[in-house]
Amino acid sequence: MKNPFFLWVAVMSLLLSFNANAQQKHKKKYDIRIDNMGYWKQMADKGYVPVAPKRSIPEAHYKGIKIHAKSVTTEDSPDVAVNNDGDNTQSENSIFVNPSDNGKALNSNNSTSWSGGSVGAVYGADYLMTNDYAQTWGGSIQGAGGSNSGDPGTAISLDGSRQYIGFINNSSGQSVAYSTDGGITWNSVVAGSTSGGLDKNHLWIDNSPTSPYEGNVYDAWTDFGGSMDNNIGFVYSSDGGLSYSTPVNISAAVNAGSHNQGVNLQTGPNGEVYAVWAIYDSFPSDETAIGFAKSTDGGATFEPATRIITNIRGIRNSEVSKNQRVNSFPVMAVDISGGENNGNIYVVWTNVGVPGTNTGTNRSVYLIKSTDQGATWSTPIRVNQGTFTDGKEAYLPWITCDPENGILSTIFYDDRNVSSSEVEAWVANSYDGGETWEDFRVSDVSFTPSPISGLAGGYMGDYLAISARGSVVYPAWADNRNGYVQTFVSPFETNNRDKPTDLNINLTFATGQTDLSWTYNGAKNLQYFVIYRDNVQIGTSNTTSFTDNLPAYGLYSYSVTAMHEDGESSPAKNNIQWGDPHIEVTPASLTETLQPDQTSVRVLTVTNTGELDLSYNINTAITSGKNTNAYCDASGGSNDEYISGVVMGSINNTGTPQ
Repeated sequence: MKNPFFLWVAVMSLLLSFNANAQQKHKKKYDIRIDNMGYWKQMADKGYVPVAPKRSIPEAHYKGIKIHAKSVTTEDSPDVAVNNDGDNTQSENSIFVNPSDNGKALNSNNSTSWSGGSVGAVYGADYLMTNDYAQTWGGSIQGAGGSNSGDPGTAISLDGSRQYIGFINNSSGQSVAYSTDGGITWNSVVAGSTSGGLDKNHLWIDNSPTSPYEGNVYDAWTDFGGSMDNNIGFVYSSDGGLSYSTPVNISAAVNAGSHNQGVNLQTGPNGEVYAVWAIYDSFPSDETAIGFAKSTDGGATFEPATRIITNIRGIRNSEVSKNQRVNSFPVMAVDISGGENNGNIYVVWTNVGVPGTNTGTNRSVYLIKSTDQGATWSTPIRVNQGTFTDGKEAYLPWITCDPENGILSTIFYDDRNVSSSEVEAWVANSYDGGETWEDFRVSDVSFTPSPISGLAGGYMGDYLAISARGSVVYPAWADNRNGYVQTFVSPFETNNRDKPTDLNINLTFATGQTDLSWTYNGAKNLQYFVIYRDNVQIGTSNTTSFTDNLPAYGLYSYSVTAMHEDGESSPAKNNIQWGDPHIEVTPASLTETLQPDQTSVRVLTVTNTGELDLSYNINTAITSGKNTNAYCDASGGSNDEYISGVVMGSINNTGTPQ
């Protein structure tokens, strides 16, 4: 008779093997890298993943409609819902200002039905328009060109005659719908297909009046499972969106360890085509680098892709303290204004801690820029201006560059003034090519992010939106202040009053006296200049100079504005440091020779002899010498001699000397 124990083991082994195979097959039914609302709704409908349950949404807190910022002339900017029917949701926004009339804008969002407690149908990328600076909206929450799987990207031609919305179609490919009648009707054209799935697309149009490719439409995405698996696919249209080129792989040269995702497209003043995306060198993990590709012939060919910044840490896996899924997909803007920063490329993303260090629990928005068409890139510049504090989070940024004046505006969620579970929508403006920023709350409320009930994967939208032209800026974001997720827009006007430039500071170190001077080439309706130290007004001047006396050693920020008959200009800024940190080290160096098994304690005294506080780290390291385990008393000779690989009597010295 066979031993029943062995029979039981054999049966259990078969069951375990079957279960492991079943789990492996189950894993293959969905791809956790894909970050698309329509895809995860399909997986939830099939029972592969759970959906977000119905839950009570905490009450939003009203904060007011006023904007407090010198970079903005608008004082009151109430939030406007793009749709207030109550039977649908809008999330994951894209917005584009009509170049022919900056009072008009096209908005598209991921749209679904809403029963009052859960999602029913997925409509996809909708189409909503305003003709009155976002005060009222028309259009439809149904998908542009028919039902689709969302991920909207909007664009409008330079003359305003053609509108475009890109999205993932219901076959998991890419389509772009176009309208020639102001968004009343839409025609959908397939831009890309695959045997797998095309995810996280972006759409852009060349609207530079100096570009030989003006009017070209560009579309890109990540291919999962197709011929360009894990890479960025790219197409273009040169006939107004009627047809698209054969897809090409533009990211292979960065050799991502896992995949490339979250592509963003922009064009330069002379028709340059730029693409950036997040690089995942493993998964699941945070973003580790940013990829970049460039074309100078209207997208026909691309130079080999490069990593423009490495050693970053995004938030795709580390997440935030809010109840929503997030990412650090990079977003780009290019200056085509013809001004002093014409051609500059700007890229923003969210980083854990300071880029390069990547530690702590702070999440901040950082920017790098290129002034030479992507050949070299600046060190990261922090965009959100709240205190850099562990536990505080600014995330999901989107950036725009006004094509008429070069002013930069970035939208993001920020929790600096609320609890760790809440956020507000904030915007930062820069007038000096991203070197300095002023930010302000743009949403009227703070709210508690929460996944949309009935959808999967913690989804509440994967990106925000902002677009500008002629000093009118349209920030768009999703929040749930009314108990369900809606898109809100709160337009404002940037401050284009004539302002001072080139603020110089001359410090007399012995006394702390600072002599300020600046340049002003503005209009004749100037009244006077206003001088600020650390954002506090310290005086006025009728000339382009001012003298101040610093109260104590430290780092100070000065800004000067021009007061006009109709209000104050944006500032010219500069910083000055009075005092320095210095250290005195006694003794200047330490040298110690130790025999095996000996120890020694020596004292090194470091004193700050400067005027400012000093933080420093001391690292100890052995800079010379051999591993004492490699020595033996049979060596005879000098300290530089040793015997290795020898076994003799009590000597067993087979280690490798170091």
